[in-house]
Amino acid sequence: MLEIYMTPLQHNMNPLHFENLLRLLPLSRQDKIRKFTRREDAYRSLTADILSRWLICDYLGLANEELRIMQNAYGKPMLPGNEGLFFNHSHSGQWIVSALSDAPVGIDIEQRSDIDLRIADRFFSAQEVMDLREIPAEVRSDYFFELWTLKESYIKADGRGLSLPLSSFTIRKQRGHIQLDTENSFRSCFFKQYTPDPLYKMAVCALTSDFPERPRIIDFDELYKQFMCVNKMEHDRA
Repeated sequence: MLEIYMTPLQHNMNPLHFENLLRLLPLSRQDKIRKFTRREDAYRSLTADILSRWLICDYLGLANEELRIMQNAYGKPMLPGNEGLFFNHSHSGQWIVSALSDAPVGIDIEQRSDIDLRIADRFFSAQEVMDLREIPAEVRSDYFFELWTLKESYIKADGRGLSLPLSSFTIRKQRGHIQLDTENSFRSCFFKQYTPDPLYKMAVCALTSDFPERPRIIDFDELYKQFMCVNKMEHDRA
């Protein structure tokens, strides 16, 4: 089982909707989101939490209040009592994305931007840097963001995050196939790339090759409605 959802950013979120959703998160998450100085950063973080919680609650048949999310030693979110279910989310620019699976999964989305490609020398493996330099200059930026999202999805699926150096493994795209070269124990994984928008790169790493053809898109108003229904379950059971 692998589900992938996307929600476009609500730039002018109704303040009442923001507060209604925020109060349904744990206090630690509420505090973190309120500390964002940029309104859109708070909206992205809130929507990512709500999208993932809605997917989990819907799959497990839980009310939001019953859902417990903890973090492992590396900060990866996990579900105590439901160790066979995994989730991950990401956000950038206009998009918030979330993946739900019955095996470890990682997802990353990045908005393309002007970037100094020399950053690859710091974070990519020697082979990846060589591959980047050998392709035509006009497509190097695209390829950089493809590699970046693939590598981010991998370390998120692995569960060790940035404590696992991005240069400790190599990802290559050859003849339409994505190849992983690593000595890490987490290696029997598969990748898929999505292009939800010409300005974005997105990648998913999972322990299954049965990826959905495309992510499902749920707009914010529908997500709000669905999540408030999940929350209503708590009162109906009381």
